[in-house]
Amino acid sequence: MERKDELRVKALDYCLAHGVAGLSLRPLALKIGTSARLLIYHFGSRDGLIGEVMNEAHRRVQRSFEELIRRPGFKSPLRTFWDWTTDRRNAPYLRLIFEVQVLALQNPTAYARYLAGTSSSWLTVIEAALPSSGDRRARATLCAAIIDGLLLEFLSTGDLERTTSALDIFDSMLRARVPRVGSDRRSVARQNRSKGA
Repeated sequence: MERKDELRVKALDYCLAHGVAGLSLRPLALKIGTSARLLIYHFGSRDGLIGEVMNEAHRRVQRSFEELIRRPGFKSPLRTFWDWTTDRRNAPYLRLIFEVQVLALQNPTAYARYLAGTSSSWLTVIEAALPSSGDRRARATLCAAIIDGLLLEFLSTGDLERTTSALDIFDSMLRARVPRVGSDRRSVARQNRSKGA
């Protein structure tokens, strides 16, 4: 492993434990056995380091989920993803990602860049796991939003049973055949025409 890769991994481990808000290069360097000067040499700046750390976090999370859905016999993609994300081993990654999302809302100039491409790349992963349909991208967007909300609730309250039940209800609704927008109106119009005939 090259020195830069090693430092990136160590910096990610540090951020998983301590977060990125108020991150300073000197204390980080001291904890991971290097110098602030060497971190700047490899990553350009504190912002460059955080960007690479977040990219690595997202890569790990997505790679892990993609490997999981390729295994035979998994549950529905949504429930499989939920079970993966609520596993205690993955909680530090989720907390870090949520932290940066909140920081980006508060200070988009400083933090939004770390989320660039995150949403679209997750949508692509979720979309690939869903059955083919004309509205698959919209369904993937809905899945991502529901999971984000339930994960925030789970991480805030620790209530896995209640949030998992809510996820299961949504999953069953998603898998039910939902008519396309406007199809009910067309059906009603047809029924009215046949009654009038």
